[in-house]
Amino acid sequence: MLKNRKRKKTVFLLLTVLYILMASFFVSGILIDQNHSFHKRNIEFENKIGDIKFSGIYTNITIDDSPGSPNNWDWAKTQPWCSGSGIITDPYVIQGHTLKIYRLADGIRIINSNSSYFTIRNCNLTFDTSKLNGVLMTGIFLSNTTKGQIINNTIYDLSKGIHLNFTQDVQIVNNTIYDHPQEGILLEYSRYIDIIKNRINNTSNGISLLYSNNTLVHNNSMYSNLNGIQISNSKYNEIYENIALNNDDGIFVENSENNTIKENKLNNNFDNGLRMIFGHNNTILENEIISNTQHGIDVSNSNDNLIFGNKIQNNDNGINLYVSDYNIIFENSIDTNNNIGIFAAVGGGDSDYNLVYWNFFTGNVIHAIDATSTNYWNNTYIGNYWDNYIGVDADHNGIGDTNHSFNGGIDYLPIWDLDLPSINVISPSDNDLVGRTAPSFIVEVTDVYLEDMWYTLDVGVNNVLFTTNDTFDQTLWETIWDNIAEMNMIYIIFYANDTFGHLGSNNVSVIKSVAPIITIISPLEDTIFGAVAPNFTVEVVESNLELMWYSVDGGLTNFLFITNGSISQSLWDSLPEGGALIRFYANDSLGNLVFEQVHIFKEIPVSPPPTIGIDFISTSLILLIAITGSIISILSGILKRKRKNL
Repeated sequence: MLKNRKRKKTVFLLLTVLYILMASFFVSGILIDQNHSFHKRNIEFENKIGDIKFSGIYTNITIDDSPGSPNNWDWAKTQPWCSGSGIITDPYVIQGHTLKIYRLADGIRIINSNSSYFTIRNCNLTFDTSKLNGVLMTGIFLSNTTKGQIINNTIYDLSKGIHLNFTQDVQIVNNTIYDHPQEGILLEYSRYIDIIKNRINNTSNGISLLYSNNTLVHNNSMYSNLNGIQISNSKYNEIYENIALNNDDGIFVENSENNTIKENKLNNNFDNGLRMIFGHNNTILENEIISNTQHGIDVSNSNDNLIFGNKIQNNDNGINLYVSDYNIIFENSIDTNNNIGIFAAVGGGDSDYNLVYWNFFTGNVIHAIDATSTNYWNNTYIGNYWDNYIGVDADHNGIGDTNHSFNGGIDYLPIWDLDLPSINVISPSDNDLVGRTAPSFIVEVTDVYLEDMWYTLDVGVNNVLFTTNDTFDQTLWETIWDNIAEMNMIYIIFYANDTFGHLGSNNVSVIKSVAPIITIISPLEDTIFGAVAPNFTVEVVESNLELMWYSVDGGLTNFLFITNGSISQSLWDSLPEGGALIRFYANDSLGNLVFEQVHIFKEIPVSPPPTIGIDFISTSLILLIAITGSIISILSGILKRKRKNL
């Protein structure tokens, strides 16, 4: 009995071992598959995470952040059209919505908001044409509000585009505003506003500042409006680098003082480039005012303004002064105006005691009229340049020896200049060898009244302006270089003119030199390499060779070499397996740079990862059969011994 119990225990133990082995194989395989599946799902989930944006269509959005208001920012952030928390790093954001407006409510209206930061961005606001008897309203209206941004919105077919009232510290940037019977952007009683890079057309006033101060209006474009920019009863504003074309007036200034109007392009307007009424102590400088139907600058009932450095060309009158005193007008280019360059008129009153000096009158039908003869046409040192002055400068001091008299006025110190600008080419020099990379140039240009400098590489087909020494334009240089044979000449001409139209020039000729030639002998294309970095052999043909190097990341990281050798082992170790593109570079002392490349593979054999599949099942069956056979053999032996004992 004891032996039988031992035999039963032995059989039970063997069967238990068999069961554990089989279970282990299958469970391990399942776990491997589950791990792979979980990892895959995790990757897919992560890939789906992104910037979630809700866009909607609404008739209006109104926020009133005054105490006790139910429609404050706390309420707004619960709405589908608003996100954020209102702090400077996470402002409230109203983004990507369409506002179709028809009721007596503005599209987006924010009032009494002074503590929260907010942004209105990428919204489209227009009139809902499907509604009958609708009333045109304003696209975006802010009142008694601070800390806002209005960015990249499109607003059209409403009464006004953007209206700010008693508002400060707001930025209005990169909006497109058109087709409004009233203002594109209107500021009333507001300050510290930035209006930048907006495009406005077909409105009454493109941008209107009414009783608004300390505002920046920069780099906006206004087309086909009543006034491009209107400044009324406002002060300390800076208006610069704007474009106002095809309006009635480019800029209209009324009852305003201490504003700066600088570097604007006020061209092709139907009335005036710039019109000022009752404006005082304003500065108008360095504007381009060309081809306006009436006056370039019209100054009426305005005193103590500074007008200088402007280019005033091809208008009816260049500058018109009407009942305006004590203005200073200097260093303007007043050229080819169709009637009068500067007209100091009489009418309801005189224009007296204006100081006009260091201006350049060329090509006007009439250069100037001083109807009252009470203005000054030179200061203590210098007068103006008149292209019809008939005097001489015997002592060569740059001032004419006799007065210049004209309609009602006298310039006692007329500018005299018959000299051409002088150009000295320091580099490049004649017969320098040049490559496909554009070389730099150094020139010295001398003229007291220098206007413009430029060069040409193709005898005037393309002229490139420059203000400082630089490199030649690379695109133009390549075009010329690619279309001539080696050792042919590139003919460079430098030009300069002065304010009086005098033109000087100088030239230099340089010689085309070709780039190095690279031949890759080894490695061969698509060769497979293992863990050891490959050797390379390249041939470089260049008499003015400067450097050779190779790179495997398109030139971001470079390895210099002098002779043929091996790719850096540490670099090779850092590369992942798969394809690798090796570029070999060479340049010469002229700046010509070339490269050739070869594609190879890096493959290092590794053991395959454990998987469950046909191989696993086959292996498991073989092992199972072997174990089963062993057990059967053991059981057979036990049974035989049992029979013998019986």
